[in-house]
This record gives sequence, C-alpha cells and structure tokens, in this order.
Amino acid sequence: MNYFYLRPEDLPPSTPVDDSLQRKLDQAVTRYFYESCDRLTQTVLSRTGWYLTTCGTALTLIIVCADRRQNWEVLKYLPSLAKYLKEFAPTTNIRIYPPPGDGTSLEMRFKLPMMSRL
Repeated sequence: MNYFYLRPEDLPPSTPVDDSLQRKLDQAVTRYFYESCDRLTQTVLSRTGWYLTTCGTALTLIIVCADRRQNWEVLKYLPSLAKYLKEFAPTTNIRIYPPPGDGTSLEMRFKLPMMSRL
C-alpha cells in the first residue's frame, strides 16, 4: 500500500521504532547536507539555529534567526541553500523564522522540473 497519498488520520499509528528511525534519517540527511555545502554556506548555517526534517512530502530546511543580521545573511544565501537541498530531494522547502517581533516566517518551496521522456 502506498501511504504517501493517505490523509494523516488514515495512516497506521506511529510506533517508537518509527520515531527512532525518523530521527536517525533526519540526522543522517542533516549531516550529509551540511557536508555538501561550501564553506561560506556552512558558516551562515552555523550562525543560526537550523535543522532538516523529512516529515511530510518534502525535505524541509528550518532556519531560526536570532537577529536581523542573521536573517539578512540567510536570505542572501537562499539560492545556495536551494542548490544544495535539491541534491537530496526533488521537492524541498526552506522555512526561515525571523527574530522575535520582526514579522512572520517565510517559506519557499522548490520543486525540480519533471524530466521529459524521449
């Protein structure tokens, strides 16, 4: 059965083993993503609170910025972040949380185009 298309309430219940495997997958993808980034992108990420999650239908990079300077740095590196993320999944999201009191989060979705078949 393909669970990808089922609504959350129709999915089988999650077990502690499922949760553990999900965390291990997230940790592995996070490590490989960070290692694939160039040194400047790694520096920008290391100055923020960030993590990757594979929950849902897309790989999502979540970045929490402590101040406006960090937020601006992350925004400048969006193309670079998207480039590295697309190596791991065809559909990715980047969600950026600004400093407290500076507005709402920004979420961008990146989807690779379908390859044409000859």
